[in-house]
Amino acid sequence: MLRKPLAVANWKMNLSLDDALHYVREFDASRRTVEAVVCPSLPFLFPMHQLSTSMNKPLSFGAQNMHWNEAGAHTGEVSASMLRQVGCSYVIIGHSERRTAGETDEQIHRKVASALAGDLTPILCVGESAVERVSRRTTQVIRRQLTAALEGVKDIARVVIAYEPVWAIGTGEPATAAYAQTVHSDIRGIIRRISPESAEKVRLLYGGSVKAKNASEYSAQPDIDGVLVGSASLSIAEFQAIIQSFGTKVGGP
Repeated sequence: MLRKPLAVANWKMNLSLDDALHYVREFDASRRTVEAVVCPSLPFLFPMHQLSTSMNKPLSFGAQNMHWNEAGAHTGEVSASMLRQVGCSYVIIGHSERRTAGETDEQIHRKVASALAGDLTPILCVGESAVERVSRRTTQVIRRQLTAALEGVKDIARVVIAYEPVWAIGTGEPATAAYAQTVHSDIRGIIRRISPESAEKVRLLYGGSVKAKNASEYSAQPDIDGVLVGSASLSIAEFQAIIQSFGTKVGGP
C-alpha cells in the first residue's frame, strides 16, 4: 500500500502575521512527493491561504482545533465549515496540550466525526505520559484513545493518526526511531482490529521533539509515514530539511 508522506507544522501560539506571510513566500513547495501542511494560529489561516493560492504553491493548511457543532452559542470556537471557508483541509484533534487542559475522549470523538462530515482531514493525536510509559501502559492507553475517538467512524482511512509521546514533546528527548516504530506498528494493529480495510491506508505520524537531525531516522521506519513537528517547524529551513528527509520514502501519486 502506497501512503504519501506527510509533514505537519504545528506552530501552536507563535509567530506574527508578517512572519507567517514571509514563511509562505519563502517556502519551497516543489517537493511534491511529500505533502506539507502548516497549522498556524487561527487568524493567520486565511491570509496565508490567499497568498499561497496567488503564488500557486502546493501548501495545505490546517487548524489546531475545532468545535464539533456547526453553529451556536460557543464563544471563542470555530466549526469545520468555517475552517473550510478560509482554506483549511486539515485539523489537529486531541493534541496532548488540549487533553491536559481538560479535553475528553468523548469530545475528541465528536470532533473527529464533525471534521470528517465537514470535509476536513482530522489529525488525531494519541500518546502516553511519562508515568504511563514507565508503568508499561503505552499500548493500553493508545488503544483506549483510538477506540473512543473512532467509535462508529465509517471512513477511518481518511483519518491521520499522530503518535505524540507526551514525555517527549518539547523536551529535546525524542522517542528513539525503534521505539516509535514499535508503537506505530501497535497502532496499525489496533486499527486493523477496528477497521481491517483501513489499516494499511491510514497515515501514521510521529510527533515529539522532531528535528532535521533526527527526521531521517523516523522516515526509515516502515510504519512511520510522516511527522507532526512543533517548535522546529517555526524555522523554514528546519521544516524543509525535515520534509526532505521524507522525500525518499515511497509515496502515493
